[in-house]
Amino acid sequence: MADREQIEILATHADKLNAGGKEEAEYLATLPEHRDALHPLLALARKVKDALAPLEPDPAFRKNLSLSLLAAARQRAVSRLSLRTEGSAKAQRPVQLFRRHRKEILIGAATLGSVVSVAGIVYWIHTRSAKTHRVLPG
Repeated sequence: MADREQIEILATHADKLNAGGKEEAEYLATLPEHRDALHPLLALARKVKDALAPLEPDPAFRKNLSLSLLAAARQRAVSRLSLRTEGSAKAQRPVQLFRRHRKEILIGAATLGSVVSVAGIVYWIHTRSAKTHRVLPG
């Protein structure tokens, strides 16, 4: 039997053990050719399950954990609020910067637009003159 098949059988068996089932004999009956390999593994799983006892946390621990989680959630909410207020102030900075330097920004944009227009005209004149200077074969 392949290791993967054994793992699948043991996983299914462990799930049924956790649910309260006792199907060791059923597994061994359905796979008699692998009884020698499966029997010790299934028995070990049963012993481990029997040895482990469910635990309940101490009520004081649960209360302390609950209070700690609530405090952490409040702290996270306060941090997010402070980041939002800082973020809105940062978002207003470009608007304030534009208002302070509106004249300079508009002059710079107009200058850039003019340079692009002149460059376009120069390119158009250059391509037009290049077309007229071409010699047609003939």
